[in-house]
Amino acid sequence: MKRIALFVTVLLLVACQKDQKGYTITASTSGFEDGSVVYVNSISQSNRPIIIDSVSIQQDKFEVTLPPPENNDFNYLTFKDIRGNVLFMAENNPIEMTIYKDSLRSSVVKGGSENELFFSYINTIKKYSEEKLDLNNQYQIASKLGETDKVVKIALERQELVEKEKQFRKDITNNTNSLVSIIAITELLNLKMLTAQEAKLKFDQIDDTLKPTRLGKNLNMLINNAVAVSKQKKIDIGVTAEDFSAPTPEGKMLSLKESMGKITIIDFWASWCKPCRIENPNVVKVYNKYHDKGLNIIGVSLDKKQEAWTKAIADDNLEWNHVSNLQFWQEPIARAYGVRSIPATFIIDEKGNVIAKNLRGPALEKKISELLEQKSL
Repeated sequence: MKRIALFVTVLLLVACQKDQKGYTITASTSGFEDGSVVYVNSISQSNRPIIIDSVSIQQDKFEVTLPPPENNDFNYLTFKDIRGNVLFMAENNPIEMTIYKDSLRSSVVKGGSENELFFSYINTIKKYSEEKLDLNNQYQIASKLGETDKVVKIALERQELVEKEKQFRKDITNNTNSLVSIIAITELLNLKMLTAQEAKLKFDQIDDTLKPTRLGKNLNMLINNAVAVSKQKKIDIGVTAEDFSAPTPEGKMLSLKESMGKITIIDFWASWCKPCRIENPNVVKVYNKYHDKGLNIIGVSLDKKQEAWTKAIADDNLEWNHVSNLQFWQEPIARAYGVRSIPATFIIDEKGNVIAKNLRGPALEKKISELLEQKSL
């Protein structure tokens, strides 16, 4: 009987060992000295880093076997006396890495399905960012050279690229059993590519095992805050624009009502806002073309410093009315209008009703043209 009991015990131990899962990181390195220490870090539920293991590099290689991850989350490697880290997703699959001391960001990580999806996601987003930056540079050059047709063409190309990126991010959210979908929803919400309600619908579809994770909890909190904000009163299409008064660059008080024309653009911007400065040449073109036909603009700046504000007005040739309380994101006019990102525009008619918002590039000119042509009939 003792032998049978011992045999059963051994079988149970073997079975338990088979059920236990973990994963191994195998890495090739470049530029590190023998003995360099590698730390494996996780992130706690309270967003604090925790060192869970360490290993030393020998002959440009290291290998470390880690226990099963307690939570679906990022882990990351750090290196003694070196800034930066190498991100990876903790999952029960072998992970292979190629790590470059002089460029940790260029390191290559290959693992299971989570790592494959995560790195496919960030590499594609990086590609979109590089393409947008290139188009922005082309746009600025064409604007300075006065190449109007080229400016319009580049603006349309950039808008198409933004829509493709937006769709790619949304497609990633369909991976409802992957933590990467939570990352994508979070970024879509932060980038205003999803409304709070749209983000909530997508989060509800996420696998229930992912919702209690650190990233899941953070996204749920973000969505709840966004939903609460969306229920607050804000100026939208079909609503009467709220009148306001604020100081001009000369220090005089000027109201929206005093600045209105047949059609008026309320333009929220700032000298420090790169997208605003890129869009300014287009707004100048629209203003110069349609001001005599009844278009007025009042710029509301979210600047903090008077000198930066007035210099940007002069540098960009913004020859319309401007006001600002110089309170940055605490600008009371922006808060009253629910503005949480810039540039932001509200187009109002002569009665003060909001008839369009947040139009840029060719879309802005097309709308102003339509509105003023209707007025002239």
